[in-house]
Amino acid sequence: MSRSIIYRQVWLYRLVMMLLYRGSYNARFERVCALLRDEDSSVLELCFGDVAIAEFCRQNSKAWVGMDVSEAFVAFAARRGFDARRQDVQSTEVFPACDVCIVMGSLYHFEAQLSALFGRIKRASSRMIISEPVRNWTQARGVRGFLARKLTGVGAREERFRFDEASLVRTLDALRDEVGFTYRIVDVSRDMIVEVVWSS
Repeated sequence: MSRSIIYRQVWLYRLVMMLLYRGSYNARFERVCALLRDEDSSVLELCFGDVAIAEFCRQNSKAWVGMDVSEAFVAFAARRGFDARRQDVQSTEVFPACDVCIVMGSLYHFEAQLSALFGRIKRASSRMIISEPVRNWTQARGVRGFLARKLTGVGAREERFRFDEASLVRTLDALRDEVGFTYRIVDVSRDMIVEVVWSS
């Protein structure tokens, strides 16, 4: 699979994310970590990219497992002693059991397979925390939008789809009864942060 160069170098990924988030890159991790409870002893992070959540989990005695398709990201995390696994989330049938699953900035990659993905996450976890960009440079016209799409795509083709607030809510509403969950919107800025609780 052909991927943007930012998924091959952690330092470049961080630089691009800092630019896209206009200095609030670290704040998005803090908002997600604030939703982790004392009783959440195990965390699964899909498409983790950076190790900010892993660092928080280590400091707070929580087991962390991260999955990412990027060899560079997995190697970077593994060198720091984290349980990072190189796996294609889209083709992984069974995820490790966990108290909470985190998906940050990656839901749009699975737009056509979200029902199946949510089902697999539900079987592995008690709840899920989503942090998904809903205000995107990738939706801009011209050179800025073109470069943003190129830099953040993971497939061979340029990825044009991104969520906005309305489309993410519509998607969650459509999946809610099909998969079986309730959700609450915790925060909306550049990212929409959503807590999903599975129902039987």
